[in-house]
Amino acid sequence: MRRHVAAMPSRAYFYWVTREQGSFEWFKSIVNEVAELDKKSVIEMHNYLSSVYEEGDARSAFISMVQALHHAKRGLDIVSGTPVRTHFARPNWSKVFSRLAAIHDGARIGVFYCGSNRLGKELDMLSKKFTRKSSTRFIFHKEHY
Repeated sequence: MRRHVAAMPSRAYFYWVTREQGSFEWFKSIVNEVAELDKKSVIEMHNYLSSVYEEGDARSAFISMVQALHHAKRGLDIVSGTPVRTHFARPNWSKVFSRLAAIHDGARIGVFYCGSNRLGKELDMLSKKFTRKSSTRFIFHKEHY
């Protein structure tokens, strides 16, 4: 009898999206540890602060400039206090899926989500959409809490 051995992921993409800057604080030690231990750059991490205007908006230009200078000089993000640079506004999920489909052509990608039902429905829909329009297969999983 042959055993089926599941392939281990070669890459992980982590997106942390929050409205409040303080939410980064409780997760900070984990992000710092992952960044320190990930010597082979297997995990790509992204922080998003959705309560701030989009990058490129004149109202967020100053904080973006200060943030970039601080990150370049000290290697730490001034918003999250981690090595992971914080982006402003919400991620453009369609661009995220498109990028992943292009990078991992023909691969099977698990999309794991924990959060509001509204965004969960959007990510589930995008998983199905990009599975249909590319050779990459996105499989959506939602954590219920």
